[in-house]
Amino acid sequence: MATITFPVPSTTTSRFAVAATNIPEGPAALLRTVDGPYLAHIAGRLGTRQLQVAREDLTCLRWDPGQITAARPEDRQLARAFNEAEQFAVVTAFAPITDQPRAVQVARAAAYALAEATGGIAADLVTGHVLTPSTRERTRFVLADRWLGDVLPPFRANGRCTAADPGVDPEGVNGCACLRLRTRGLRRFGLPELQITEVACPHDLTALNVLRTTARRLLTDHWSWLATGPAVSDRAIPDALDLTQNDFNDFWGTTRRVPLTPPSPFQVHLSPLTARLIAVGPPAHFEGTINHWLWGDTLPLGLHDAQDAPASHPLPTAA
Repeated sequence: MATITFPVPSTTTSRFAVAATNIPEGPAALLRTVDGPYLAHIAGRLGTRQLQVAREDLTCLRWDPGQITAARPEDRQLARAFNEAEQFAVVTAFAPITDQPRAVQVARAAAYALAEATGGIAADLVTGHVLTPSTRERTRFVLADRWLGDVLPPFRANGRCTAADPGVDPEGVNGCACLRLRTRGLRRFGLPELQITEVACPHDLTALNVLRTTARRLLTDHWSWLATGPAVSDRAIPDALDLTQNDFNDFWGTTRRVPLTPPSPFQVHLSPLTARLIAVGPPAHFEGTINHWLWGDTLPLGLHDAQDAPASHPLPTAA
């Protein structure tokens, strides 16, 4: 089995921004009265490189608020308001890679607290998305909590794609190659981003779930590797990755079983595009296109239809 090698940085940087009508000078002071499970973490890091807060306005920005978008349709109004804002509180976490994911969780918790204190809108400058308002950072890390920048593109290229539905016409399996999906967020954990390309529009959700599952497994293995205290700055991993139901469930942070057909693991093939980008595709032994693979029965059933976290069935109640 071949391997691919990529550099692992000793530190990574994450940035969040809060847009509000009035950001006070010295916005860090607003965090000194924050409550919740991250109170001690914020207090202990505030003012260090691991948690810096600064006020910025349009005269000094080195990033473009107009590039921040909505990950969900219901967030579009928030994104427009963020795009038009003139004052911001920017939270920066420059932390050792071994301090992840706690470092980014503390930084985002601080951004949420600033948004609550100022009545503002928080955004993740790594994923480029606004964050859900009135949210608090949960203590358990879940990759599905908006860390990956994983969103579906506009349906059928905003209506321009007329490829047939493969459920009606078999030719539709390879009816187009419109889609390129890429993660935005793995780099803050010291991993390359993932990309899948030449995907036909009908397979968009399946392709996205393949990326999600692959990302979760790579991250799990990466943290296990970091826990060994490696003395090298490069890491080699197999170019064939076996995935299971647990990896898909772990992405969502759920223990609920998602039915698999077939029950055996499925495999993806990894190809380095650059030092910071890895392509994901079908295993080397697969005969057919990437769309045949995404449409076929070699992938878990849940990857074809799970867009959100699988809901837990409620427990029965007494009569």
